[in-house]
Amino acid sequence: MHAPVPYSHPRPPVAVSPLIRDDVPLSALEPARWNRLVNDAPLLSHEYFSALHETGCASEETGWQPRFLTAWNQSALVGAMPLYAKTHSYGEYVFDWGWADAYRRYGRRYYPKLVAAVPFTPVPGARLFAPDPTTRRALLERALGELHHGYSSLHVLFIDESQAREGTAAGMLARDGLQFHWRNREYRDFADFRSA
Repeated sequence: MHAPVPYSHPRPPVAVSPLIRDDVPLSALEPARWNRLVNDAPLLSHEYFSALHETGCASEETGWQPRFLTAWNQSALVGAMPLYAKTHSYGEYVFDWGWADAYRRYGRRYYPKLVAAVPFTPVPGARLFAPDPTTRRALLERALGELHHGYSSLHVLFIDESQAREGTAAGMLARDGLQFHWRNREYRDFADFRSA
C-alpha cells in the first residue's frame, strides 16, 4: 500500500525580470519615461507615435494595428519595441511584394505579418529601445514568439547596425537594400553633369 501524496497548492509563477508585456498601450505609458528610453529622438518620441495613432494614420483601420511590446522591472518601464500587425506592405518603404507573391503562389498567407518600425518613416535607428542587451534580447524573443500566433514573419525595419547584429545572432536574416540618390551639385546643364 502506498502512502497518500500530500496535496499542495500550486505556487504562483515568479515574474522574471524583465517582464515583457503586449497589453500596455502607448497611451498608458508616461511620455517622459518613454522619451528618456528613446534618448529623446523626435521620430521615436511618445508624441510622434501618439500622433500617428490618435489621428488614425497608424491604426487597425489603416492596416497598422499597434502591438507594442514593453519591458518592465517591477513597475519601471525598462524597454519597448514599436510593433505593428500589418495587413499590407504600404507605408514601410520596404518593397516586399515579391515575398507576398511567393507566399501566395505556394498557398501560404503572408498577411498579417509583424513589423517593428516607425510608420511612414524610413529613418534608420534603434527599434529595440532598451539600454540593456538582455532586455533587447527578451523583447526580440517575445516578438519572434508571436509568430506562433498566426503571423507569417517578423520584419524589423531600418534598424541600426548594432541591433541588426543582435537580430542575426537571434537567428533572423538580414536584408540589405541598395538605393541610388542623385544630388544636384548645381550643375549648369547636362554637359556639366556629364563632365563631373
